[in-house]
Amino acid sequence: MTVLVVGGGPTGLATALFLARAGVAVRLVERRPHTSTLPRATHVTRRTVELLREAGLQEAMTAAGFEVVAGDDPRVFTEPDRVLPRTVIGVSSLSGLDAAEVLETGEEELAVPGPCPPLWCGQDRTEPLLREAAVRAGADVRFGQELSGLSVRDDGVVARIRRADDRTETVTARYLVAADGAHGWIPEAVGIRRGGLGTLAHRTSILFRADLTPLLKGRRFFMSMIENPGFSGAIMQLDADHRWAAAVESEAVGDPGRKPDPGRCLELVRAALGTDDIPVELTATFHWRARHRIAERFSEGPVFLVGDAAHLHPPAGGYGSNAGIQDAHNLAWKLAAVLHGWAGPALLDSYDAERRPVGAATAEQALLLDGVPGERLGAEVRDPRTIVMGYHYRSAAVIGGAAGSDGPFPATFELSGAPGTRLPHLPLVPGPDGGPGQGSVLDLCAPTAAGPRLLLLCSDGSWRRTAAEVARELRVPLTARILRPPVPFAQVCGTGPGGALLVRPDGFVAWRCTAAAPPAGARRHHVLATAVRRILRPVAARTGTRPLTLRSGR
Repeated sequence: MTVLVVGGGPTGLATALFLARAGVAVRLVERRPHTSTLPRATHVTRRTVELLREAGLQEAMTAAGFEVVAGDDPRVFTEPDRVLPRTVIGVSSLSGLDAAEVLETGEEELAVPGPCPPLWCGQDRTEPLLREAAVRAGADVRFGQELSGLSVRDDGVVARIRRADDRTETVTARYLVAADGAHGWIPEAVGIRRGGLGTLAHRTSILFRADLTPLLKGRRFFMSMIENPGFSGAIMQLDADHRWAAAVESEAVGDPGRKPDPGRCLELVRAALGTDDIPVELTATFHWRARHRIAERFSEGPVFLVGDAAHLHPPAGGYGSNAGIQDAHNLAWKLAAVLHGWAGPALLDSYDAERRPVGAATAEQALLLDGVPGERLGAEVRDPRTIVMGYHYRSAAVIGGAAGSDGPFPATFELSGAPGTRLPHLPLVPGPDGGPGQGSVLDLCAPTAAGPRLLLLCSDGSWRRTAAEVARELRVPLTARILRPPVPFAQVCGTGPGGALLVRPDGFVAWRCTAAAPPAGARRHHVLATAVRRILRPVAARTGTRPLTLRSGR
């Protein structure tokens, strides 16, 4: 195989899905016999939904969970089985909702223009969808198999895989992606240290089923923070089937090393509800630790870390699995570009340069929300919109990126077409060239049947001709798309009427040419070809080399 993915949680499954869609032969091994049955990682941010939309999963994800909307959206009342308001409240118990205080509305995040809403869909529902999609795309997904040994060589890895029947298999792969989470051993095995603040708290989630309709009286919320003598923690709705979760400090249910007492858990839930009159069925409990750990680097030779294996932090803010899936998307197109031969191996260095600062900064924001003092971290709370989709990349795969020392999270949220930022959303209208109709310009970044590609956005036809010339000359998948009015491309993306925007397969701007009129032909060809070479860093001479065997992802 070409890529071995170890770990079948959301990040690992997303990695396999994105690689398979990019035409890369990929196998995933996961020691668990089946996908998760626990509703962890419930919050799916808008940026993550954009990536799942690209993979054709937005509709299925929306059907499996809730669409997150503003509190004043009328659908909160007309479609309670489909939408959930982005409202966080504080209250003494759910019986006292008349005195509830609104702590958070999420209005700013919801107001960011984009094609996708955030979703509320637990890991127990997300993982099967990701697994099925990865298999449909051509990934070899094997649950009940565990990595038991690993040898790293200059040309790849040799892995020992232990199956459920205890038989072992030795496989080789050009690259390995470690998505084995917080408990995985791969980072240390390849010499990558992981440091951080360690364990910050021991917590327990109590899952229960109860029809709270009489208690809520039409009031709905994203999360309720409850504080009373009998309960201190949070309550959240999991789905439209009356499933709920309560999260408390583990000391409230006893020793974290022992199974929680059902009677005590029921007592806590009733204290949170503020009444004994509602029938409650306990369905599960699980302990977990709020921890902070960051890998000193996200790659070592042919081994790459994604998700919790690379950056681990408390779930406050709901950033964890979202950051992991975005790791996967960033890495997948780069691996595909190198394996398909249109980018040089040096492109892979940009994975660590881009995702490690974002992972570390995201962890800091989660720590701040979890109560760690900013003075201890040397960090300040940032706009949630910036954390979700306004972060900046600085690497060799970005030309003319944002300057400054404020890290990947700028103090002010802005998506304006600057290199190193996610392409601004613009609605598409039918163009004279017969392009797509309704949708988002972000949809143009999706891979084709031939795999991922670079996209040149412009409003002048001369750039299209130049893009075709450069694509032939450099043998890279580069496609130009002309955006016509009423799409305000030049204004929103800062190119001017004669400029252009070069967008990477992950939807991030790699280079921007600002011009009142397109440069003259030879100059136009030179600047575009130079930009493409600098970003992809291709091997100088590829003639005579034998490409790795790849398989179409669809």
